Amino acid sequence: MKFRINYLLFGLSLLMILGPGAVVVFAEAALHSRLAAEKGLDKDLLARLFQGEHLQVDTAIIAKNLKQVEYKAAYERFLAPESVRKVRAFLDENQQWIRELEKKYGVEAELVTAIFLIESDLGRYPGRYSLLKVYASLASCSQEEHLQKVYRDLLLQYPDLDYRWLKRRARKKSAWGYAQLVSLLRLADHLEVEKVKGSWAGAFGICQFIPSSCLSYAVDGNGDGLIDLYDVKDAAASVANYLKVNGWRAEMDRGAREKVIWSYNHSQLYCATVVELAYRLRDVQEHDVRN
Repeated sequence: MKFRINYLLFGLSLLMILGPGAVVVFAEAALHSRLAAEKGLDKDLLARLFQGEHLQVDTAIIAKNLKQVEYKAAYERFLAPESVRKVRAFLDENQQWIRELEKKYGVEAELVTAIFLIESDLGRYPGRYSLLKVYASLASCSQEEHLQKVYRDLLLQYPDLDYRWLKRRARKKSAWGYAQLVSLLRLADHLEVEKVKGSWAGAFGICQFIPSSCLSYAVDGNGDGLIDLYDVKDAAASVANYLKVNGWRAEMDRGAREKVIWSYNHSQLYCATVVELAYRLRDVQEHDVRN
């Protein structure tokens, strides 16, 4: 409790000394205070993070997360012939171990690799954003000083944007972001959280798991006793485990498949694209076998 109060007093002192311009510093001190009160987090790690810039808020990250617009065209490229060929080549190259994985979890290798393609281009682009900064920003996104700036910036692109809608969305996103930040910090024994990078939405690794998914579903796929979502075997096993736990069963129809994928990513376009790509990959394989 002493640690928590000290950070609050630190923030309040800066606010009184520096005036209104210190409000962002106070907001960051408030986040530090919440984290310091969490049980089970590494206090030495927190002390390092509080002294550095890892938990600073980036309003550009907040804007990306609060206002997302999906376009069908963005997903159509994953179904193009060249994309199908690229994933088919990946499957052929990793045929032995990935088919063993398929038998173990009952999740088709084509489905796992379809997710890999869409999430990170088969591991080529796992993300460039500091996960700590992403989640610190999201955890703080409902604070008025940040939300007002985000609103002004977004109005340039969305002149009809309703501030009340944005504020409601920010409250939900803030609660989610804080929970994910805590989950990320709980991964500190297995992950260099100060260095790990991912997407602006907070996902990381070849499979683009969020921290809570990593805690709940990530497994060792290569037998080395470690879990590394940047390792293709660990990432594939983790995706298969995730889908199995969330209801994947053999011989499901298209609608049931998309429903399970929904648990992985709440986008209908995403779900439909993953399932369709998996079907196309299977069709290519069956054609090759027949010929």
